[in-house]
Amino acid sequence: MANERLEEIRKGRLKKRADLIADGVAPYPAEVKRTHTAQEALDDFDNLTKEETPITLAGRLTAVREHGSVIFWDLTDATGKIQLQLSREDVPKEIFAKAGEADTGDFIEAAGKLITTQRGMPTLLVAEWHMLSKSIRPLPSDWYGFKDKESRYRIRAVDFLMNDEARSVIVTRSKVIDWLREQMKQEGFLDVETPILQPMAGGATAAPFVTHHETLDEDLYLRIAPELYLKRLLVGGFEKVFEVGRNFRNEGIDREHNPEFTMLEYYWAYADYEDLMDFTEKLLTNLVRAINGNEDVKRGGETVSFAQPWKRLRYVDAVSDKIGIDILAEKDTTIYEDKFKELGLELPAVRTYAKLVDELFKELIRPTLINPTIVYDYPYELVPLAKQNLTDPRIVEMFQLVVYGAEVVKAYTELNDPVVQKERFEAQQEAREAGDKEIAQVDDNYIETMEYGMPPAAGCGIGIDRLVWLITGAPTVRDTIAFPILRTKE
Repeated sequence: MANERLEEIRKGRLKKRADLIADGVAPYPAEVKRTHTAQEALDDFDNLTKEETPITLAGRLTAVREHGSVIFWDLTDATGKIQLQLSREDVPKEIFAKAGEADTGDFIEAAGKLITTQRGMPTLLVAEWHMLSKSIRPLPSDWYGFKDKESRYRIRAVDFLMNDEARSVIVTRSKVIDWLREQMKQEGFLDVETPILQPMAGGATAAPFVTHHETLDEDLYLRIAPELYLKRLLVGGFEKVFEVGRNFRNEGIDREHNPEFTMLEYYWAYADYEDLMDFTEKLLTNLVRAINGNEDVKRGGETVSFAQPWKRLRYVDAVSDKIGIDILAEKDTTIYEDKFKELGLELPAVRTYAKLVDELFKELIRPTLINPTIVYDYPYELVPLAKQNLTDPRIVEMFQLVVYGAEVVKAYTELNDPVVQKERFEAQQEAREAGDKEIAQVDDNYIETMEYGMPPAAGCGIGIDRLVWLITGAPTVRDTIAFPILRTKE
């Protein structure tokens, strides 16, 4: 029934479009002569009213109300909403008569003077109006078309139009990225760009998307991380660099994951992971305060406080204590497989030491970390690009920031010994050959670049989507992305 009603409305609007054309009126003209936005008209309302200044507004009709000889329209633009009034007594007969051509959803241009109605409503008394864009489909209502979330994602433009909360999340996302860019520049970091199409997917542990370049006749990969190229810039003499960009990982979709996502990644010569702990804590605390007005974030009925100091938790100790196994001493995978069975947990498809240990952390510990927690010092097998600790080479100098059970930041002191780096890459190939397709191949070009000399450095990646998800209280990271990936509709 809803589809039949929708089709009836579409046919009626298509006829109005045809009638406009038949009357010599362009239903989609190119020229617009707006003098004020809705908010500018309201902000300067007293002066414009007193001086009876003619103004021209443009925007979308979001409501139409007829009261005999008077028609009221609500006009909405990006800045806000203002009421328009067409009165049979105040405009030529033909201008009032053609008001029937307008429907909710249409974009119009309206000229006139501002008044205050008897009910005290700031209003534009329309002297003339023109169609700017004829809407063929009606805007959703309570009766048909736009209740389920899947439809909201598929017709995202309409979701933003009808849903202030959805639009607010995207506005906040823009503010977060702008604030971070400006802050990084103030801290002396250079804003750079690195390749998205790469001959080898590296810099993180993830399955890549692959494509093919016809002219080169070579497979290329959408980057899973910009890391290896940003570190090439350190070799090239740049000491502080950052990039805000899209990454692509051929992985599942859930509350915290989308195959296409945005990261802020930065690298800092002559710094180590402890420097980055302090820097990141200050950076994100100041960010939350700048966006929310204080250090608190509301999520799932809980208050998450970004106020300093943040809790710090040593990974190797936390996991060892939780499962009763010294994970630095015990590397036998069968021991960990038995622990999964004992705890009633599903074993991962790939059962290397690194994968089993980290899955135990993700299942047993990470969900319990609600307030910002810096988790640091990992077994070296888990992070092939991180530097080993000088006093205990069994661990690497890495940390993650976990908030509300989600990983938001990953950072470490960078491995800059090309010989050790190559050994790490080659050791990882055993896991790749054992079936872990998320393990990157050996990047000989990166090793060659490192051999020219890479300074001591630390690097950090901050997940923008998850950060915005936390700050806004959005249900999922998909809500923080303007157009998330969806399965093709049949």
